[in-house]
Amino acid sequence: MTTSRPRRLVAAALLGAAAAQAQAQAQAQSIVALDAGHIRGVDGAQVDRFLGIPYAQAPVGALRWRDPLPVPKWDGVRDAARPGAACYQAQPASFGPYTGEFVDVPAISEDCLYLNVWRPRGAPGKLPVYVYIHGGAFNSGAGNVPVYDGAALAARGMVVVTINYRLGVFGFLAHPDLTHESAAAGARRSSGNYGLLDQVAALRWVRANIAAFGGDPDGVVIGGQSAGAVSVNHLLMTPLARGLFRAAVAESGAGIGIEALPLAAAERLGQDIGRQGGAASLAQLRAMPAAALAKAAARAPPRPASRFAIVELPLSPNVDGAVLPADASDPTQPVASPVPLLTGFNSDEYGLFGAPSNRAEFIKLVNERYGDFAAQFLALYPHATDAEARASTALIGRDRSLASLVLWAERRTESSGQEVFTYLFDHPYPTTPDGKTHGAFHTAEVPYVMGVLDAPGRSFDARDHAVSEAMQAHWTAFIRTGNPAIASQAWAPAGDQPVVMGLGDTLGPRAAVSTPQRMAAFRAFAAKGGKLSLF
Repeated sequence: MTTSRPRRLVAAALLGAAAAQAQAQAQAQSIVALDAGHIRGVDGAQVDRFLGIPYAQAPVGALRWRDPLPVPKWDGVRDAARPGAACYQAQPASFGPYTGEFVDVPAISEDCLYLNVWRPRGAPGKLPVYVYIHGGAFNSGAGNVPVYDGAALAARGMVVVTINYRLGVFGFLAHPDLTHESAAAGARRSSGNYGLLDQVAALRWVRANIAAFGGDPDGVVIGGQSAGAVSVNHLLMTPLARGLFRAAVAESGAGIGIEALPLAAAERLGQDIGRQGGAASLAQLRAMPAAALAKAAARAPPRPASRFAIVELPLSPNVDGAVLPADASDPTQPVASPVPLLTGFNSDEYGLFGAPSNRAEFIKLVNERYGDFAAQFLALYPHATDAEARASTALIGRDRSLASLVLWAERRTESSGQEVFTYLFDHPYPTTPDGKTHGAFHTAEVPYVMGVLDAPGRSFDARDHAVSEAMQAHWTAFIRTGNPAIASQAWAPAGDQPVVMGLGDTLGPRAAVSTPQRMAAFRAFAAKGGKLSLF
């Protein structure tokens, strides 16, 4: 009996030492050494997160509308427990299907070039890396919007990175004086592609630092949705990003139909913004308060010139011949990085700009959009009643976006040899808190891919979680191998047949367009110079 107490004390001491050692190891794991200094993140049971990491200097003052510069080194350990500010934009607000999980951002500032990293707990190293670029029409959004949380994907055995990049007038103002300044500095003769240069800078940061989080610098895959997908397509084109990634994902998507302005047109817009703001010189433009500059640059929301025309986003990347040598909407243009591409659309994206409500409007819009081919399309899509016209509006919109996708993929593969894997996602997102349904709307697939099914006011059921599991399985396979096939479903790249992979509720290979005759009509329309797009 006299020896039991000392033994218990020794055992307790050993257990205490082991716990202290485990705690010390856990704390040590959350500190990462970067090329600019040390950061401390937040430990999780499965995933560690590191938020608000600067990847470039704050683009403020004299650095407004300049190429991003490396972050100066810092002493000590920088806290990485909270997100950095979102890039300057209008204050976000919910609208339509876009409740808080799709639009909420942290504080807004011009000092915004931050990124976020999620890694699996105890990451062994050489893990694949997924760098995600947010959407928002190049005018809104951030890497910290709730649906972009990377924890669930990281838990599947990868390192996930989300980024901010300059938006609107701060990221995409072109101006003759800025172009001259760029040429005089010996960099390049360009202006207006600062947000795209931010994305390249973030990828270079990833290349230099991701091994510290257990990621493989040679295993980087880029992805994005909407404007993020357009960004991905631009990054495929720019020689500045060559070698920084080995595959790409563009959700809504390749063939979206957003055309980049030529530099000269973007410069004219910049001059108009300067006049609107009363700035007679570049120095005065740089000195303008952010709110005043944003007000001077405000334009109407992006809408087609006619309701079925190609959309232009005035403050977005431009074709300057240097940063962006060619427009990514043209699949025949040279590609700097012809890596495997996963891309597609959702089944209910057609209503992004509204839809006709009756037969007369449907006929009018088909005539506006399809011109000499209008009679052929009207014969293929029933519209004898208002109800038929509304149903055909949805169907022709879906068919148009998928025809655009398929034709874009065919031409890109023919011109560059790039493998393109195409899909159609058709699972409806749960109803909004007021009970309205919007189907598989623009952006609806993002929470399923990221595994973020916890939005307040939405009711996710077992089917939602099964869809998310399948989507994550395909994305994980693609991020690891460059092919989205999984054991239960082969997936071939686009070829001669107009077929896409069905994801969501209709699974497996399916015809892209609802009938062969309709696909033939879209193909003939495009062959005669007709423009196809999501819109």
